[in-house]
Amino acid sequence: MKTALTFNVRSMLGTSLTNATRLTSVLAFTAIVSGCAGVSRVPSDAFQAADIAIANAEKEQASDFAPSELNAAREKMASARIAVAKNPREQDIVRARRLAEAAQSDAEFASARARDGRAYAVNADLQKNNETLREELQRQAGALDKGESQ
Repeated sequence: MKTALTFNVRSMLGTSLTNATRLTSVLAFTAIVSGCAGVSRVPSDAFQAADIAIANAEKEQASDFAPSELNAAREKMASARIAVAKNPREQDIVRARRLAEAAQSDAEFASARARDGRAYAVNADLQKNNETLREELQRQAGALDKGESQ
């Protein structure tokens, strides 16, 4: 294999190269090839955005107010990670990116549902308190009316 590589470099660059020039050319070619093979093709930006969205949804108590959406986001991220776990092909990388983006959307939706659920709960509690205050005011007004009529 090494001689074939040297032969190909020689035939591409000519036979008049010195040994130092040949060695430099082979090393440069090897560095380029190994550099391309070592580049991470995992869509880490999409993964990071989805992970942050899931963490935010958890902080927003989405597990209480939007558990199915939060679980969908987690499952899609797990599938995305599996898609690029071992020697991913280009289609695996595209699929992983799409899954991560879908997970981010699901997590953001879960956060919105959690905020909505909390707001609804607070509103219901305020309405209950208002009703209690009205009843108390009516009792007090009724007691005053009875006291004045006597």
